[in-house]
Amino acid sequence: MKLILLTITIICIFLSLLSAQEVEDYAVVSIYEDRGVTLVYESNRSKTIFKDINVSFSLLKSNDETITIDNIKNHSKAFKPVPKTETFQDDNVTYWLKVDLGTAFPSGRFVYSYADADFTDNTILPSQQLEKFVLDGVQDMKFTYKQGVDPQIYYFKLVPKHYRIPFRFVYVSTPATFYSYLSKSSHVQLILGLILGLIIMAGIYNAAMYYYNRDKAFLYYALLQLFMALLLYDYSGANFWNETSFFCRNLSYDSIVSLLASLFATLFTISFLETKKYLPKIDTILRWSIVILLSDMFISLFYRSLLVEYYLLPFLMLPFLYAGYKRMRQGYKPARFYLAGWTALTLSVFLSVFQIDYEVLLIDPLYIGAATEAILFSLALSYKIRLVHKEKEEQKELLVHQSKLASMGEMIGNIAHQWRQPLTHLGYTLMNIGEAQKHGELTDATLEKKIDEANTQLNFMSQTIDDFKDFYAPNKEKENFSLAAATRETLDIISNTLKLSDIKTELVTIDDTQVYNYKNEYKQVLLNLLSNAKDVLVERATKAPKIRIRIDSHTVSVEDNAGGIMPNVLPHIFEPYYSTKEGNSGIGLYMSKMIVEKNMKGELKVDTSDDKTIFCISF
Repeated sequence: MKLILLTITIICIFLSLLSAQEVEDYAVVSIYEDRGVTLVYESNRSKTIFKDINVSFSLLKSNDETITIDNIKNHSKAFKPVPKTETFQDDNVTYWLKVDLGTAFPSGRFVYSYADADFTDNTILPSQQLEKFVLDGVQDMKFTYKQGVDPQIYYFKLVPKHYRIPFRFVYVSTPATFYSYLSKSSHVQLILGLILGLIIMAGIYNAAMYYYNRDKAFLYYALLQLFMALLLYDYSGANFWNETSFFCRNLSYDSIVSLLASLFATLFTISFLETKKYLPKIDTILRWSIVILLSDMFISLFYRSLLVEYYLLPFLMLPFLYAGYKRMRQGYKPARFYLAGWTALTLSVFLSVFQIDYEVLLIDPLYIGAATEAILFSLALSYKIRLVHKEKEEQKELLVHQSKLASMGEMIGNIAHQWRQPLTHLGYTLMNIGEAQKHGELTDATLEKKIDEANTQLNFMSQTIDDFKDFYAPNKEKENFSLAAATRETLDIISNTLKLSDIKTELVTIDDTQVYNYKNEYKQVLLNLLSNAKDVLVERATKAPKIRIRIDSHTVSVEDNAGGIMPNVLPHIFEPYYSTKEGNSGIGLYMSKMIVEKNMKGELKVDTSDDKTIFCISF
């Protein structure tokens, strides 16, 4: 997944950094609104055939119903340059557009592109082969012009379209320029599609990581990518010309999506960098930023976003950079990717918002920054997962060690019980030797007999030590072993403890099997199950207490008759640090399940009823 994201990002960044080819040979007038002020932008950019020409546009507004396309020429003097306050939103008047190609306009085939208004009538001659069509929501027409033959001035009766924000424009260009622009536009849309796909994939990937890890940083980043994708999709102009769409030129929607993206970026920073723990002063700043964002979001529901309106939103990103730098200096390695990602995104946001000389690029720098940020943040989160996984492995090893230490006290008690009888026997043996010598009855035969008895007891004690030493040996190599034999060895370790509690044991072997696995870890799990069964039998003072072990092929079950597990306890029985016994660590069954299922690739499950509990180990 990370490789795919990296590949797409490299391709997108490479393509987007290509220089944008300057569109040549066109005349244009654009009417649009900027921060509540209607502006008129006129241009005659030309390097070849449009050189030294001056295509002019003028407007006539009238509610005079006697004016028609046939007599519009009689009102030519009434036309005035398009006023800067014009928004084409008045339904009570008729709009007439006059286009003067000028005397220098060359002969040829041309494309006339226009938006936010259509025309119902025009004075273009049939011989000029007028063709109307629509591309990407923009209306276009082709026509032929012969200098000195066709009229120089043309009139159009306009039908306004109503948008939240007017953005009127008229382009006159050569077919070569028009199709060159379409080609460039298609390339841009391809790159934007790849970048949006990358961001969506990154969002889905991190949402899945949150589902499995429950780390809020992944959730906040997934939501950040969601709103980034919505924002960039809207910036792409996909709904710019669809006057019926809710998203068309909707400043409130754009503002709220921008604020939500900033909100989740702030929450992501707090969670990912753990600012509350490691950067308390910056954490306070970030939490005040959240208050500001929520307040401005509320304001934007009724008015305009102040942060967006006055270009303040990019400055809220600066604390992210400082926080990333500080955490990197503290030795937090994922912060390196975080800092690089935010640097790229912050730079692109400033370039986009303040339009700082980025026209040489093929696409808006915001897309470049978003793509770079997506891959770098994904790497940062992946690095964090790696660190968390490493920490969990270390904690697991510690839990295993704690589990063994927790049982060592009981095992020492078992050794003491196992040694008490042979030590007593040795004491009697030495006393007999002393008495025999005192009375002159110590013969060679008697001494040899007593020495043999003493050696027998010493061998038994030595074997006991060997059994416990093998049990605690850190054996990490798999081996072939018999389930029945390993089970008997485990029973030998705990047998005295069970006898002192008057607990009977029964080993039933239906089908003994040789398994290739970790023998000592199996014995540790079995010993833990036997110890738990013994504790509950003693705690509940069960009559005729009994533990039954059954071996059938690759399955070993441990059954006790202590009366089953309470329903409210059963769902939590394998959770770490959960115990119903006071003073118990609560890690025994958790570690047993981890050992069986993670290390030994088996399964440990429990089944209970009113009179018994069965733990089943399957390989």
